[in-house]
Amino acid sequence: MYQERAFELHTHLYGCLSQDDLRWLAHRREPRWHIFRNTFRETYGMDPNLDDIFAEDRRQDLRQYSVYESVGNFPEFQCCFDFVISVSHVDPEEVYEVARRVSRRQKEPWAEYRMLLGPQWALPDFLERVRSICEGFEQEGRDSYLAMSLWRGGHLAEDQYVALKKLMAESNAVRHRLVAIDFCAREEGFPPSEKASLFERVDRDNRADPGSALAILYHVGESFQDKSLESAARWVYESAQLGAHRLGHCIALGQHPEEFRGTVRKEILPERIAQLEFERQSGFYVSFSRESEYDEELSRLEAKRRSFLQEVAAVADANETEGMVITNWPSLDIEYTEDRIRRIRIFQDELMNRIKQRNVVLEVCPTSNARIAAVQTHPVHRFVQSGLRVVVGADDPGIFDTTLEKEFQILAEDGLGSELEQMIEQSRRSVSTNMSGRNA
Repeated sequence: MYQERAFELHTHLYGCLSQDDLRWLAHRREPRWHIFRNTFRETYGMDPNLDDIFAEDRRQDLRQYSVYESVGNFPEFQCCFDFVISVSHVDPEEVYEVARRVSRRQKEPWAEYRMLLGPQWALPDFLERVRSICEGFEQEGRDSYLAMSLWRGGHLAEDQYVALKKLMAESNAVRHRLVAIDFCAREEGFPPSEKASLFERVDRDNRADPGSALAILYHVGESFQDKSLESAARWVYESAQLGAHRLGHCIALGQHPEEFRGTVRKEILPERIAQLEFERQSGFYVSFSRESEYDEELSRLEAKRRSFLQEVAAVADANETEGMVITNWPSLDIEYTEDRIRRIRIFQDELMNRIKQRNVVLEVCPTSNARIAAVQTHPVHRFVQSGLRVVVGADDPGIFDTTLEKEFQILAEDGLGSELEQMIEQSRRSVSTNMSGRNA
């Protein structure tokens, strides 16, 4: 009913693998079972029984190891994810065949698949795999496209982007099938502001050569263990402001702050400073009521930051501190009182109103958000009420045992009606080639 009309704009290539695909991968090359065993042992305190795991009479065990069905238990999700990693080798021949398999059974009229390769891959190896995926899609002749995920940390993303643009000039398959760059995986420690120069470069390149334009897709507001709800919501807004075309998940933007009532969250020092500065400059006061209070607290926190950096420098030489990523920032407690909850709701509403003024699309993934983020009420309802542009994605349909059809059905059962038809139409307007200007 839905899947054959909606475009799939948020899914990950290896997250689409079925049990038959996993069996094929395991028979193709020897699995690296130590990866899965180590994670399983850390999570469950025992070793998994992998003897003949792909035998017909062990299908239920295979499902237990590779499908995540719990709620709010990230270690269990990581186990399922690492099972896929264990049977995968991501060599050019493998990714070519994976692209063909996934494209061949695609039910949506159009789908964009994301693929992340870790920073350990040298650029030539990275590009070889991009080419293989695109050639796999090209071979099947379906409307299957690649959104290549770049690495959030350091300057690698810019190098990868430049290399991708050169590859597009050399390969017809890549020029046709590569439609976007994406940022996914761990958010913590990688503020959107660090990608400002890259986003500006992509925008310039898109304007200069629309025929090879790439959309910017950005996972944000999904995981925020190191910051407050309000800071995570700010990250969503900043990503839109910087020029991202579609934003993935965005839970923090619309999650009901009442779900945090009576809790205390930890926020690292630089994020606390950034949030207070944003509140003061925007006039969306959450933490205090008067500007003088912001000035006083920011002065105190800046002194605390300088002191901490001096301590870091005292125990490291100049070579170590230059370009160093600090992972042990001191944290501050943020208490979620009734007054803060009230202010955060207003803050979120104001940010949603600002985002609505931009040509930005939000991608919601109901099953993924419910199981990983454990949201009690999905924020899609607030997104819709605020008039935001929303599309639906299945994220990792293999790991979650879902489909785009099921994701729409979940939202229908949750009370959405005519809005679902609007989301279908929005998905058809929001393909990367439209968002980037390639189809203009």
